[in-house]
Amino acid sequence: MKARYGASPLHVLAHLAALAFAAWALLQALELGGWQRIALWLAGAVVLHDAVLWPAYTTLDRLARRGRPAGWANYVRVPAGISAVLLLAFFPVICGKGDATYARVSGRSWDGYAGRWLLVSSVLFAVAGALYLVRSRSGSSS
Repeated sequence: MKARYGASPLHVLAHLAALAFAAWALLQALELGGWQRIALWLAGAVVLHDAVLWPAYTTLDRLARRGRPAGWANYVRVPAGISAVLLLAFFPVICGKGDATYARVSGRSWDGYAGRWLLVSSVLFAVAGALYLVRSRSGSSS
């Protein structure tokens, strides 16, 4: 049995569970205080994504797929997406924001995060490139 939008009921349940988890996480964050900053950050993220990022990456995707064989773009899209999420998550650490406070509390430094992010990103792209080569060669020989 399919839902009205075309996906299975398990798909609907997975999305409902993810929505419930996100609501729980937001409630936990709001209890920590500073809800105004969190609300402002969420609103800014929505505006930034919908007004700037979404048109930019859909345009880039359409340009990348124009006149080329289907499927190759995923081998760039996936590592680029993972790399971008890692950059977004660790951007303050990579830029050294809050390093003095972190060092005072823990006695450790944030040195090396930028290099590790670049290393992880390059490994992601190298693995994706190798997979593309293997799959394109095996597809052309059969």
